[in-house]
Amino acid sequence: MISIIVTFFRRMNVLLFLAFFSFSLIFILILTILYNINWEQLFNKYHTSLLNSNVYKLMDDMRSKGLTGSLGSEDEEWLRRRANLYGILIRYTDEREQQVWFDMIAESEGVELEKLEPVSYVLRGEITGKVTAAHLVARKNLSPAMIQYQETMRTRLKLIYTSVLVVSLMFSLWIARMLSRHLTLLEEQTNLIRMGKRELNIPIRGPEEVRKLAVTMNGMVKELKKQDDWRQHLMEDLTHELRTPLTSMLSQIEAIQDGIYEPDEERMSEIYEELERLSRLINDMERLSEAESAKFNLNIKRTDMVKLGRRVYENFQPLARNKSIRLTFEGSTVPCFCEVDRDKTIQIISNIVSNANKYNRPGGTVHLSVSCGPDHTYIVCRDTGIGIEEEDLPYIFNRLYRADKSRSRFNSGVGLGLSIVQALVEAHHGEVEAESEYGKGSVFTVRIPNKYTPKDDIE
Repeated sequence: MISIIVTFFRRMNVLLFLAFFSFSLIFILILTILYNINWEQLFNKYHTSLLNSNVYKLMDDMRSKGLTGSLGSEDEEWLRRRANLYGILIRYTDEREQQVWFDMIAESEGVELEKLEPVSYVLRGEITGKVTAAHLVARKNLSPAMIQYQETMRTRLKLIYTSVLVVSLMFSLWIARMLSRHLTLLEEQTNLIRMGKRELNIPIRGPEEVRKLAVTMNGMVKELKKQDDWRQHLMEDLTHELRTPLTSMLSQIEAIQDGIYEPDEERMSEIYEELERLSRLINDMERLSEAESAKFNLNIKRTDMVKLGRRVYENFQPLARNKSIRLTFEGSTVPCFCEVDRDKTIQIISNIVSNANKYNRPGGTVHLSVSCGPDHTYIVCRDTGIGIEEEDLPYIFNRLYRADKSRSRFNSGVGLGLSIVQALVEAHHGEVEAESEYGKGSVFTVRIPNKYTPKDDIE
């Protein structure tokens, strides 16, 4: 039971509602405190104004009756009744306040009073005395006018507080549901991703933080789908390539076991060649796996591309001479720097030059050039080899693809070299293209941006 309650209060919509509603309650509390402080000031100001008004009304009555100087007992009784009617205590003195003719204030000695400044009493255009008014503090809140005023203000205040509370409650519920709705959708989409769904496009809605989270999740889904597709294709290609040598070896071994073939040197040599082919396949698949994952693990540095190309050229010179192939190099005459992974770029150039040597004829040429443009670096490898047929050209970068009709007699690999090149070039956000004329040679062009931009920034 406790865990259910804890889980309920951990929900985002509940937390948001409590947060907004608590803020509203705190706001109302602060408003109440400020109102009470202001209320005391307003009430005292109103009460003082009322006392002044009553004093002037009383003096108007005194002028109407013609009171001046000493008062008789009847005048004193009349004045006392009028003062009580207005809810005040008065002191009536001469102009200098030395002679007291009537004093209700002195009769209330020992009781807390609220006094006003003395007011001149004018009769027939002459100042004949002064009137000082006072009010019992204990009776201030008992005045009918005060009570009515307080009740009116309390009623209005209750109405305002109730309205604010209801509006705050509704607004808090609306905000909580609106914000949590987008998070709930993200949670549902995340569960689908966890279950293996990859064909998802999460809507980019809601607050900015939720939008950024949705964009990040969409990017994550795309990357997961690419990796899943790559693994699936890799397994399909690997299964296809493994089946042929394994089937060949199994059939020969079964024939030897059944006595159909003799286990002579020729048979053992054929089986050994198939085993070597399997070994090369495994090695090439390992290199392709590293190339495909390079996009997640690049060591980017500012590199002199001409110097890098010249290094590969010098490394392949002995191999080219052994095959009687003329290998040449042409570097840019201006500085050519590019933000790349040095080792991966060497692998790109090496694979292209290796292919050009492998599928060339004795006496042929291979020309490697490196040039630099405003935004890209270009690596071009041109050979006079056997070329590639037009129908095979669109597929040469596919994994494990070999144009067997044109290259079978030169082929000692399993068709992964150009796949590795393409994977590494794409990891640098570059492009690789191939042009070829069957029987005359091929041209491979690699274009890599001079400034490396992480994939997240590109998207």
